[in-house]
Amino acid sequence: MNIENLSTFGIPEIFVKRFSEDGVKKLYEPQVMALKKGLLDFKNQIISAPTASGKTLTAAIAAIKQLHERKSKVIYLVPLVALAGEKYQYFKKLFSGTKIKVALSTGDLDSSSRWLSDFDFLILTTEKCDSLIRHSSNWLSDAGLIIVDEIHMLNDTSRGPTLEITLTRLREIAPKAQIIGLSATIKNSRELSSWLGANLVVSNFRPVKLYEGVYLNSEIQFFGGRNYKLKDNLTAEINIFENTLSFNKQAIFFVSSRRNAEALAEKLSLFNKPKADKELESLSTQIESMLETPTRQCRRLSECIKGGVAFHHAGLLPKQKTLIEEYFKKGVLKSICATPTLAMGVNLPAWRIIVRDVKRYYSGYGSRYIPTLEVKQMFGRAGRPTYDQEGESILIAKNDLEAQELTEKYILGEPEEIYSKLALEPVLRMHVLALIASGLSTEDSLFNFFSKTFYAHQYGDTGSLESKIKGIITMLVDFAFVVRLNEKIIPTKIGKRVSELYLDPLSANQIIKALQKSKHKNKPFTHLHLISSTLEMKPLFPMYKKDEEDVLQKINENPFLTDIPAEWDIDFEEFLKSVKTAIILESWANETTEDKMLSSYKVMPGDLRTKLKNADWMLYAVNELGFLLGLKEELSDVRKLRVRMRYGVREELIPLVRLEQIGRVRARKLFNNNIKTIQDLREISIRRLSAILGDKIALSVKKQIGESLADDDKERQASLDFSGEIV
Repeated sequence: MNIENLSTFGIPEIFVKRFSEDGVKKLYEPQVMALKKGLLDFKNQIISAPTASGKTLTAAIAAIKQLHERKSKVIYLVPLVALAGEKYQYFKKLFSGTKIKVALSTGDLDSSSRWLSDFDFLILTTEKCDSLIRHSSNWLSDAGLIIVDEIHMLNDTSRGPTLEITLTRLREIAPKAQIIGLSATIKNSRELSSWLGANLVVSNFRPVKLYEGVYLNSEIQFFGGRNYKLKDNLTAEINIFENTLSFNKQAIFFVSSRRNAEALAEKLSLFNKPKADKELESLSTQIESMLETPTRQCRRLSECIKGGVAFHHAGLLPKQKTLIEEYFKKGVLKSICATPTLAMGVNLPAWRIIVRDVKRYYSGYGSRYIPTLEVKQMFGRAGRPTYDQEGESILIAKNDLEAQELTEKYILGEPEEIYSKLALEPVLRMHVLALIASGLSTEDSLFNFFSKTFYAHQYGDTGSLESKIKGIITMLVDFAFVVRLNEKIIPTKIGKRVSELYLDPLSANQIIKALQKSKHKNKPFTHLHLISSTLEMKPLFPMYKKDEEDVLQKINENPFLTDIPAEWDIDFEEFLKSVKTAIILESWANETTEDKMLSSYKVMPGDLRTKLKNADWMLYAVNELGFLLGLKEELSDVRKLRVRMRYGVREELIPLVRLEQIGRVRARKLFNNNIKTIQDLREISIRRLSAILGDKIALSVKKQIGESLADDDKERQASLDFSGEIV
């Protein structure tokens, strides 16, 4: 079907033209199937198709129809922040110049975000949408279309339960809304569509032909013919990389760990040795200078990039990952060595995908093969429609037997069925409290809600789930988060606040008990350990042998607001990790550099940033709960600590770091020059300030504090504005 035919389905000409300008001339098979199965008749649909088969365009067509005819809101749910950003750019461009307003919201889980009510197309992470429901955002009922990207994430132990609860609640809030679930190919897609009362669209179509094969003994053999004989004197990875470069193409290598990703990137980079390239030099410089004091990881990545190769994992800073993705899309980088998380992220072009490591260590089970669905997700990254006519996905085998196993499991095998993970108690605790706080005031009403979930649809019998819910209600009563009044279950004021704060009730109860027994003027470390011992801060930083002395010293020197387990207790190891995590947080607040953190504690900048973000949220939660308990004196220290954590500074630098372009390093430099307050900045001459900070930043600081410059300083500023240098 030609793209122009969309006009006959009621899609305005402006959008048909935009699709055409983006290179879309014909609709793909799954898109045509979706149209025939009622996509534009506002019917629910599950679209199960491979990566790059046009699922986003299908969702866009449905959204246009909804917005044009019904004038109702569209909610687009995604599992990851990075994916949310990519979809925002796509839909912002699609709707530019029209009256349709697109919004992106992924953070601030303690807000109703009323500003979102003014927008038509809303891209939200699942957690943000769940939070909006908890804060009674009434405009959610205006949704006419709910698009769920990566709906097979219902199978994920960490994100699946929240997605399942959120989707079940949205169906009650907006019962007439059309639901479109976008999924990779899964075995039980019919079961998923049955739960949602949706028409099922299943297709194996890919616009780019995908060859799947195995590398063994210097040869790549693809299923169904086609093979390459490579060199005999090179390792598998370098052999495949060299062969990829000979076609002037790009490759992504998936490996099992960060260490492996970095080591492989270094090896490929040293092999490649490209000619001097200005764009690679520019990227290398940007990567290394991302922090005020570069870490050895930054320098290692910078060196790899000079060879046209980068590593990519969660230990990098978000800006570093974004730059790597951007330069890979531009074709400047020839290869990325990544952990499997990249397969769930943004849309990256790669002619070749190499899955080197197909085993992972599972606690209690040892090393096992990873799921077929996960490998198929990685394979799907090969060959993008706007870049290639074909793509290649390659597994690496060590011997004939393994080659046969890999072929049977990952090339010929089907992706696994997905299963509800709703019965996992930590998430169940949070959601039971949230449901009670939102008005489900009896056990029967709770059971009725859970009878509408995917779990109930899949397993039929919800008896074990109901038993767990009863136990959770008893726990919530013990915590004083709810009270029983005859048959009714009523949330208390503090219970409702716990739900709004998106806290696990166990964590909230732990914080409340600790605050009630705490004394004013506790050390910052005491509060940092309190939050480090909560479930929300997990996984904690691991303990190493060399950490033991510092950790034990901290235990001896500091008061704790939580109980200290006995050394033989099963919880003692986790307690040690919580102390180490608190030490790392305290080190950050005491101005320890990222490089020092990496060398001393093996903490990567990306992991540190993630933990700091969680710590900020938990300190906020401590403050909010403490406020309800009336502990005003205690909370002044908590609020001060939160500011220190945000900027990574000691208390004396707080007035200075609030200024733009004054980070922890420049603030310390000012302080060491006896400039300690805003008043000191007003009194110092711009000439002396320039000598400390540089001319541009000095002028910026003077502007920020509202100081009008003297005539000679204005002349100096004019010279700067003109040339960027002192003349």
